[in-house]
Amino acid sequence: MTTKILRGIQPELVFKNGKILTVDEKNSQAQAVGIRNNEFCAVGSEEEIKSISGPETKVIDLKGKTVIPGVVDSHNHIVNAGTLMEGVMLFGVKNLDEMKKVIAEKANELGSGEWIEGGGWIESQFEEYRMPTRWDLDEAAPNNPVILHRLFARTVVNSKALELAGITKDSPEPKRGSIDRDPNTNEPTGILRDGAQSLVTDIIPRGEIEDMQALLERRLKKAMNEYVRWGITSCLDPGVRVDLMRAYQSVYKKGEQPLRVNMMPEAYGLAAIGSDKVDPSGTEGILDYIGIRSPFGDDWLSIGALKFAMDGGIGSKTALMHGPWVDGTKSDIPLRLDLDVMEDLFVRAHRLGWSVGVHTCGDKAQDIAMDAFVKASKAYPRSDDMRHNIIHGYLPTEKSLKEMKEHNVAVSLQPGFMYVEGDIYWDALSEEQIHYFKPIKTYLDHGIKVACNSDMTSAHYNPFLGMYSVVARKTSQGRSLGDAEKVSREQMLRLFTVDSAHLSFDDHRKGSIEAGKLADMAVLSGDILTVPEEEIKDLTVDMTVVDGKIVHEK
Repeated sequence: MTTKILRGIQPELVFKNGKILTVDEKNSQAQAVGIRNNEFCAVGSEEEIKSISGPETKVIDLKGKTVIPGVVDSHNHIVNAGTLMEGVMLFGVKNLDEMKKVIAEKANELGSGEWIEGGGWIESQFEEYRMPTRWDLDEAAPNNPVILHRLFARTVVNSKALELAGITKDSPEPKRGSIDRDPNTNEPTGILRDGAQSLVTDIIPRGEIEDMQALLERRLKKAMNEYVRWGITSCLDPGVRVDLMRAYQSVYKKGEQPLRVNMMPEAYGLAAIGSDKVDPSGTEGILDYIGIRSPFGDDWLSIGALKFAMDGGIGSKTALMHGPWVDGTKSDIPLRLDLDVMEDLFVRAHRLGWSVGVHTCGDKAQDIAMDAFVKASKAYPRSDDMRHNIIHGYLPTEKSLKEMKEHNVAVSLQPGFMYVEGDIYWDALSEEQIHYFKPIKTYLDHGIKVACNSDMTSAHYNPFLGMYSVVARKTSQGRSLGDAEKVSREQMLRLFTVDSAHLSFDDHRKGSIEAGKLADMAVLSGDILTVPEEEIKDLTVDMTVVDGKIVHEK
């Protein structure tokens, strides 16, 4: 039982008769919690909380339900999620016929000629175990341009979208991507890889600046309002451009932001889809001019680490690896972050007080990134805290592990990838690599701070799929990625709450249920510590509290 009461403060709202998993330093449990204004003011037994309550205190009986701190999704592309929610979301679709049905329903809803956008698919989820083609999409929506984003690095479009983009069998290959073609006719199949995706994404009509602003705001609100239904009370949004920052600020000023957001500004190397890159020569001047450093903002909207990206992913075999893939091929793609400027950018960002988060999936990419972090740390030793982090960090080498510990570099992991796309890993990795993939226990054993998150839209935003993946390490088809890297359920909760808040310098303000911290929490449909392992992914949220207010209730 944990007991901490801010003396002299009478709670306005009390939750009693619950199993409250505080996620404090001792992983303590409590029966009741009191809230005053927007903070927890008391955590302990029912008797203790009752003793400081008054006649005006509102009391809610949890009826034995389990309570956890609000989930901190520390890597979530919120506006992209809103795009899928407005369009076609294919997570969990089992075959191509089901996919066609979903597309046809959306086409009927929108009417002829309207663009249909969607995503959340990977070929390993389909019974046919193949990528859909333009002809599959044509069957479902012949009169609508359709674009469906794969979980990473590819999209599939239909014939109408190809026509509008002017892509034919005679079209040249783009510089930073490729167009899949039928080997007999040279006709595009509808699959666009890497930079080729921009041939279609760039022509989707968005309207004038004002129209785009309204679109971004609408999609942000749609996604965030959905997230609080799942107990997500904070998000870190990586790679935020200026137009999206404006949209966030507008939603915030209107009082329409239901959860807390930390924006990671787009830096350099994010052009896996787009055809342009941020000019690295201007990075330092921009940061000096605006005169801020991370973190900046308040409890609701803030600016965090800069987002960089180096390589691709495993499922697309575009991660930068030391060795070959299981089939003997090797990654030989242009890096998203130019090695000639990368170290200089990291050093400049570090000197200016900016934390850096960098996308590295391959072991070689992670080693290269760590070389840059080490150089920055040695060039400008800082007495103040920095929150540099490796994003993804699939297969760390001993070199990377040692340097991450020594230079206080955290890792931002997406365990839900194992569930959503894990079945395709056997096409790329050895059994040994699969059992080591996303090695949470290894990171923790080396004293490295670990934050876990969804990376929506590359995996589903449902946090319980990610939590299930941490403790079960199984794919959606039930294949095991081994037991060696499993951790306890208590440790798992920390990774999705207080340890995720670490990345945005907020672990002192949120991520655990303790007196003096922000009153963010979720009441679950079942006991996450005791339900059978397979039922973790099926948990839902009965109530979500943000800033001391109930924002979702079943």
